[in-house]
Amino acid sequence: MNALLARPVTGENFARYGRVSDLTGDADPAVVWTRGDGWSDGFTRTPLIEGSGHLGITRGGGAPWLCAAMERHPRTEEAIFCAAEPIVLAVAPSGDVEAPLADEIEAFVIAPGQAVVMNRGVWHDACRGVSGPTPYYWMAICGLGESPWVPVSGGPRLVRVEGAAA
Repeated sequence: MNALLARPVTGENFARYGRVSDLTGDADPAVVWTRGDGWSDGFTRTPLIEGSGHLGITRGGGAPWLCAAMERHPRTEEAIFCAAEPIVLAVAPSGDVEAPLADEIEAFVIAPGQAVVMNRGVWHDACRGVSGPTPYYWMAICGLGESPWVPVSGGPRLVRVEGAAA
């Protein structure tokens, strides 16, 4: 089976699927920074997603895993961000396809302090922890209709992280 190696997410390599906010430093121009005596904080210059999103949490397993099914949300963006440990997000392009295509799946490592916002319709699996089961947060508008999980066309892909057991 052709394994897929997850890579660190950046605004550039994720642009096909959405956008990235990086709150780990002060270099992201889309983040507003404030500082005080012994603290600093940052927030996104614009709302994280369009609309009044719901906050959720998912408890994902660990990498590596077989990405065998994906879902998509045609009527809302979805933001993904870590609770405390890095996670891996597997995605495939949106479009008029009835199922995600195995050879188009990409995987990204999202570090604490980063948030990704997937465009409407982007196929995605549940995230997995880089070093074991890990909870993570998501934000999307809920109640807009069913979002069925669809088997990956062409069969599952093994998603792994460099240095993790395969």
